[in-house]
Amino acid sequence: MTNNSKPLRINVGFLLNQPVGASRDIPFEIPRFAFPEIELLDLTGEVRLTRTVQGVLVQASFDAVKAEECVRCLAEFMQPLNASFTELFAYKTNALTDSGLLVPDNGDIDLAPLVREYLLLEVPIKPLCRPDCKGLCVVCGADLNVESCEHQQEMSQEE
Repeated sequence: MTNNSKPLRINVGFLLNQPVGASRDIPFEIPRFAFPEIELLDLTGEVRLTRTVQGVLVQASFDAVKAEECVRCLAEFMQPLNASFTELFAYKTNALTDSGLLVPDNGDIDLAPLVREYLLLEVPIKPLCRPDCKGLCVVCGADLNVESCEHQQEMSQEE
């Protein structure tokens, strides 16, 4: 079913001769998975494959974490990412959807491009280690989450 060298590739050949509506759930647990622009840790998920008249319907949900740097305090932290998607891999080109996905002749569908795309959309533009992060002192660079500095006291007195 899955390929160890390409862990997000699934052979759906077993589903092609099943009746319409037949489905199978496939769990994923990958400790580390790297794309050129993102490295994911603890990638887990579940994919439901369902045979339809037009093709194979893929309903997927994936969770992972990614090392990030907080834009306020510059501390490194693990950013959780969650993505769910539904896509149809069509049997024939006349049944294609906007995504243009086809079931290849060998029956191997590769979910890696979809997982990459949907998880990249979940990466925040300005990652924060926590919502109430106080950041760094603009004068001395002290991490205001850990300590208070004399500059912060001076600024609050001036206001």
